[in-house]
Amino acid sequence: MMAVPSARAAETRERILSAAAEEFAERGYAGTSIGSIAERAGIGKGLVQYHFKAKVDLAVTLVQATFAQAPFANVVTTDPPPRGIAAIVASIRAVSRAFRDTVRVRAAVRLVREYDIIPVVFPTPYVGWMAVMAQCLRDATDDGDIPPGLDFETEGWHLVATFTGVQETSHRLTQRQDLPERIEEMLQRQLRLFGVVDPERFLRQGSNQAPIS
Repeated sequence: MMAVPSARAAETRERILSAAAEEFAERGYAGTSIGSIAERAGIGKGLVQYHFKAKVDLAVTLVQATFAQAPFANVVTTDPPPRGIAAIVASIRAVSRAFRDTVRVRAAVRLVREYDIIPVVFPTPYVGWMAVMAQCLRDATDDGDIPPGLDFETEGWHLVATFTGVQETSHRLTQRQDLPERIEEMLQRQLRLFGVVDPERFLRQGSNQAPIS
């Protein structure tokens, strides 16, 4: 008997978070209110505030949950997991799909970008991903797929920074409709810059078109 209220509460909480994500993604932090979230969720303001006392609590929950999960946490779900250049390509494609197709990711990224108007300290984004990219480049060098001599940490930083610039430009110009194609162009350019041996061998693996769950 006790499981029914708990399940209902969990369902309501998720409903609120989904509505909040849509509001934050579309309107930003300043343009979103508890009232607009409640209206989108189809529930009363009091019920929203029962689960989340303030708008900032919703923002923190969304950001923390998003950056703790795949693809930002680089949780690998394939067996065997990709390595080196293959892992870089798979990771960047997965994150680009999340930016394009997952409203909670879009909301979290926008909230982090608006950190200066939100009264809370968010986790620093991307640093873990940069470290993973650096390790992938190190593995690729060990595997003989790129020549030695790269500064792995610097190149990992620039790889992630290049991605963030591409996705932001795609967002501004086409609402990320052209993001899959732009990401493939970016990958081709980056692999050539790294001196990858036969980059098409890695780019042929997988696709950037399928939606991410």
